[in-house]
Amino acid sequence: MANTSRPATIVDVARVAGVSRQTVSRAMNGLPDISAETRERVIEAARTLKYRPNRAAQGLVRGRETTIGFVVEDLQNPYYPELASALSRIAGERGWTVMLCDVGQSMESASAQLTSLVRRVDALVITGCQGGSVGAIPVSTFKQSIVGIPTVILDGSSEDAFDAYVSIDHRAGVVRALDHLVGRGRRHIAMIDTLQMDSLRRDSYRDYLVRHDLAWTEDSEVRVEETLAGGITAATTLMERYPQMDAILAYNDILAIGALKGLGRSGVQVPESISVMGIDGLAVGAMVTPELTTLAIDKTELARHAIELLDDIVSSSAVSGAGASRTLQYELTLRGSS
Repeated sequence: MANTSRPATIVDVARVAGVSRQTVSRAMNGLPDISAETRERVIEAARTLKYRPNRAAQGLVRGRETTIGFVVEDLQNPYYPELASALSRIAGERGWTVMLCDVGQSMESASAQLTSLVRRVDALVITGCQGGSVGAIPVSTFKQSIVGIPTVILDGSSEDAFDAYVSIDHRAGVVRALDHLVGRGRRHIAMIDTLQMDSLRRDSYRDYLVRHDLAWTEDSEVRVEETLAGGITAATTLMERYPQMDAILAYNDILAIGALKGLGRSGVQVPESISVMGIDGLAVGAMVTPELTTLAIDKTELARHAIELLDDIVSSSAVSGAGASRTLQYELTLRGSS
């Protein structure tokens, strides 16, 4: 039986009726090739569980327009608008539309926006699920708000316990970035990191330095807000605390661009004296001087995986399809900063 503490889902109905999710969907929508006996069993199970049909599944079956909610951490970070653009294009290929929701604000404002979004969408794609929260909203609270809505997490893991997720191999990416810097003769590599308590990129950076007998001290690592100003401040701090520094790996491109500005203001030559590398592959990285070397993620491919996984969730014949996953790798984009 379904867990009575939450609304019943199509999985619960399928389990009680002893059929697949696809059969439940077809029976609830009056489609052919379902026997009368099976249809009645499905309807009775749905009635008993007080199941409300998933609107996204109905949209795919009936061919009506499906609306996807895209939940992001901070639209002021260019990474999220670039990803939103890719998601809108890929969704548009299927006749789907996308609505944006920025939850990187106050808890009250973020919760209000999410509540409004959930009323209007058939499915969700979420990015920025880190450190036990989605933007300003704790994961536990977030999950309670979206019960019954097919959800894909971008840059997440199975630990997030949503329907599906697309992970990004940060560890392999950081190794590739540091291999490049070491190959250019850099031995005192600093890192500009975020204020997050948990950071796989930070852990991967530290592990690499230890494994390759490279210098690491508390002075070679700075944590700041993910803003241009944060990157400027971090570069200045590192120059004071870690004067032997000959390279910087930044958590993302915005921090790396800030570091370029901070180094430039101090008269430091990049890459002659200090190499700088970012992560994300933002278009703006090619618009600064020197152009930014970065680990780039294919945002179109990331969006395509998200839409395909949503399609799988609502149309899969498997009774339990939760936890489906795909993984993307970074590509090293070499430019003038390293």
